[in-house]
Amino acid sequence: MKTITLIFLLAITASCGMTKNGKSVKQTITIQTNAQCGDCRERIEEELNFTKGVIFAELDMGTKELTVKYNSKKLSPVEIRQQIASIGYAADDVEPVKKAQAALPKCCQPGGHD
Repeated sequence: MKTITLIFLLAITASCGMTKNGKSVKQTITIQTNAQCGDCRERIEEELNFTKGVIFAELDMGTKELTVKYNSKKLSPVEIRQQIASIGYAADDVEPVKKAQAALPKCCQPGGHD
């Protein structure tokens, strides 16, 4: 009976998105970006929403804050910020990859909507 109870408790913990140490594997972070327009939003959200480990990504253009819910067993906040930088956008204190930023449409580059 103890074995069945233990298996049952482990199954419940796993189904709740918890690791064996009790921490949730589903985490949410907010990242400040330098997105300029709706095209930037689409580009960032699409890239992240198709990234393994990302549950969802949503950019608020009013605040330029990107909310990302992700599986911490598959992805880290550092990797998420690097992914954003690799498509040409700043992610908190991570600078955009210059070559990727230069490849963005002119309106999506810094100062493009000034």
